[in-house]
Amino acid sequence: MNPNRGILPTFLVFTIIHCLSREATAQQRECVSDLDCAGLYRPGSTCLFSGQCSNPFIDGCLRSVKPSQSSEDQRIRLCNSDDDTEDSYCRSSPFNYPEIRVHNQDWEAAIFFSWIIQISLMEFLDVPVTIGMGSDTKESSFYNFENNLPFSSKSYSWEGIRKANEVGGNCLLTDEECVNLITDVWVSQADVMAREYADGQLDYLDGNGQVGRLSWWVPKYTAVRHPFTVTHLGLSQNHHRVAEIFKRPTTWGDYCNEVSLSNCTVPDGVADRYPGKDDAGKYFADGYIGHFRATAENNCTGVENNSTCTGHIVAPPCTWSTFIETQTYWLELALKSSGPNYVNGGYTYSEMIQIWNAANATQSDVMMQWAEPDTVVELYRNTAAEFTKVYLPTPSLQCEAARLTIEERCSEDPVVRRGTKEGACDNSAHITKKAIAISLRDSTLALSPAEQSPAYSFIQNFNIDQLQINEMLSHYGAGGRTGYAAREAVCTWIANNTDYLQSLIPPSHPKIFQSRDDYEETVTILAYSVGFVSLVYILLSTAITFRKRKAAEFVYAQVQFIFVVLFGLSLVALGAVLHGMEPDDMVCCSRIWLVGLGYAFELVPLIIKVTALNHMMKASQQIRRVKINPSQLYTSVMMLASLVAIYLIIWTTVDPAKATEIRKLEPDSITVTSHFGCRSESQYWQTGYNLWEGMLVLWASVLAFQTRNVQAEFNESKSLGMMCYSHFIFLMLRVIVSVLFEEDAYTSSLATSYLLSVDIILAITIYLVPKMVSSGCTIQELGSRLSNFSGSFQAQAVGTNAPLVPITEKPERFTSGATTMSSFSERISTLSGTDRISMLSTTEETEAPVAPEDNKASLKSPEDHGVHGKQPTLTQIHPRSSVSHWATDRTESLNSSTGESPISTTRKVKPTPDDPTVSRLKHQVKRLKQALVRKDEENEDLQQMIAFLQDTSTAQEGEIQRLSAK
Repeated sequence: MNPNRGILPTFLVFTIIHCLSREATAQQRECVSDLDCAGLYRPGSTCLFSGQCSNPFIDGCLRSVKPSQSSEDQRIRLCNSDDDTEDSYCRSSPFNYPEIRVHNQDWEAAIFFSWIIQISLMEFLDVPVTIGMGSDTKESSFYNFENNLPFSSKSYSWEGIRKANEVGGNCLLTDEECVNLITDVWVSQADVMAREYADGQLDYLDGNGQVGRLSWWVPKYTAVRHPFTVTHLGLSQNHHRVAEIFKRPTTWGDYCNEVSLSNCTVPDGVADRYPGKDDAGKYFADGYIGHFRATAENNCTGVENNSTCTGHIVAPPCTWSTFIETQTYWLELALKSSGPNYVNGGYTYSEMIQIWNAANATQSDVMMQWAEPDTVVELYRNTAAEFTKVYLPTPSLQCEAARLTIEERCSEDPVVRRGTKEGACDNSAHITKKAIAISLRDSTLALSPAEQSPAYSFIQNFNIDQLQINEMLSHYGAGGRTGYAAREAVCTWIANNTDYLQSLIPPSHPKIFQSRDDYEETVTILAYSVGFVSLVYILLSTAITFRKRKAAEFVYAQVQFIFVVLFGLSLVALGAVLHGMEPDDMVCCSRIWLVGLGYAFELVPLIIKVTALNHMMKASQQIRRVKINPSQLYTSVMMLASLVAIYLIIWTTVDPAKATEIRKLEPDSITVTSHFGCRSESQYWQTGYNLWEGMLVLWASVLAFQTRNVQAEFNESKSLGMMCYSHFIFLMLRVIVSVLFEEDAYTSSLATSYLLSVDIILAITIYLVPKMVSSGCTIQELGSRLSNFSGSFQAQAVGTNAPLVPITEKPERFTSGATTMSSFSERISTLSGTDRISMLSTTEETEAPVAPEDNKASLKSPEDHGVHGKQPTLTQIHPRSSVSHWATDRTESLNSSTGESPISTTRKVKPTPDDPTVSRLKHQVKRLKQALVRKDEENEDLQQMIAFLQDTSTAQEGEIQRLSAK
């Protein structure tokens, strides 16, 4: 048999070698114009300053290979973080999905996987994707401006997976090595994957559809020349022949320095020139076809070398799932790898390809451990240098269990690297896997359905079977294994398998994006209108209140507090108007401040006022006199309002509400609508404020209930309770709206605007309108009516025992003698205590009843009883010294001094023109009127009591004059 039969002619071999070269030399130019690049590659490729053609797929894969397809395919591709968003070759996405980073690894199949994922996500699903580990992402991208094909510096970036988990899946937050996905993990990493999965770093491990296998190979021409080389049994029985056949490869630099007679100064058919610095370590390159030579390790002559000589086998790095040292030692195979890797003598991925190319170019025998699927395997398929498998013992579970770990394979101790005999079987085929960072899953599921990226689900579903991988690798190899050939192979496969890739897209994707312009709708304008109506209603109420500020109803309600309440409601009304406006950062902060302070200024004054009233009611029941300092009341209002202001300041400083885009997934599960709403990072701020407002409403309600039995003129429990109930209902409605429409900020804001406006209108209607529509009788008018009220007492005959009674019929409670008058005195004390809301200080004091010692002492003027120089008030009358007791005591004192018998229930006295009893009664009536005029109060019971005092004073004066005349 002719050993050279079927070998490619020499000129064809050199042609293939030239096509297999990955990079053109620095002196070689591809183009001088864009037309050259369009003709050489595809339209869209331009001639760069370096003389190389640019990547024709820079603006997208589908639009380049499917120009006659739908408009969807004609869209330029999505931008990622490596792009300038102003560039014309990419577009931004309205979905703003988080960016995914995929590790490209250091072999072609893995790069193809990463590019397919990048194209599918960016052109089908609008998910930005970068390729690489960090600083290398721009040059590793399918859309890189240059037509290069860079390999990663690492086979597996497990550190990048951990870093991605540390930063929550967002690799843009770090400059360190960071990846979300490793697409092609082989069985050599089984121990690492298991450890990372157990540590919670990896998501569920799933296959990528590829069946991988690491095997020993020889070229077909070697198998033809030396058939024994394709089994471990043949190799073990031909020790010296193995050492003789499989020589060791020589680098270009070593060849010129150690083999070439001219040191490569003259072309010799192997090397055309002396290598440059970058080419000296290559085993095959443009200008050097490679060389294999027998070294001292191949020499089997002599007793010493008879058993130690070895042939050469090209071993991969120890990080691969390689067990060559275990297999050669325990199977007694005279093979050893002599590569530059000091641990196991292995070679890098590119060096291994160079050695196989050199063997093919020189027709040298070579044995190499290599993985399939791979481009090189497909490149040499059906050629004389086709990869032919070398069979080792069949793998078993026992053998797999005895395999060395990656740490043992890379150990510096050769004994450790040999392992045990049980682990010397062949490598088994396995499905390669995808390693997905757990943070990719967690960050995706943490988002709302409208914001969830389809990337995680697509990557989970992603798999490509062996035949499809082989097709791309074959296309790539036929195109010359260049950067453009790789992109052309991947993009052509995607264009031919669009339906399959779209079947991997998760349900409800791709989404349809719609931007809502709801703030221009009629319902929004209506919300403005209702808000302005409430504001006008407040201004009108303020004007009416100011006009009727001296009316008894407003005097009793403390008109100053009413103005504060109206001010607070006006703030809430402005907040209601802003809730109907399209939000920006200023509007969002203003909404919170206006509504928060508004309700504080509305509810807090009412709480303070009712608390003071309730305090005085309790004091009157204990027969104590209470004076209230108005400045303290206003200070209390400001202090409670300041608490709200402090909370709002902290909220605005730490986590201000901002205009945030809110996305809502419509019922069709495909359409995503976008609008803007006011949001803080944390919703606890709004929850805290709602609790505060609810506490104020509850506080006011409790106080209103406690004052339900207060005198009618001061009793606002019904209106205040109804208003608090209304506030509580609307607060609950606002909370319910915010929960139900959490994803629809527009509807929530609009509904809140309506609720605030209606709440304001009802609050004014319940609390103030009844006061506005009353008769509006002022205190001055009250005094006039009191002076016109004439109740005279009819004197009965002297000597009778009948008491004095008024001629005009009075209510029963005014005609029940001293006990009735005592109860009225207590009423006076109570009412005067209420009247003292605006006094300067809060004190409690009692004074003993006046006990007359003699006529002179009993006739002391009012000034001598402690009221000189002050405006006397009803609280200065001791609660237990009723007016009737006082008048009786004075009458008895006068009668005792004259010695006359009593008339009816009183003693006979000789009246004087300045009778102290009459003077005292007149004085009290006068002071009471002055107090009422000064404080603008109106009280029905007080009116009747004052009238009764006037009638009593007139009757007593008439009786004294009548007795004096007698």
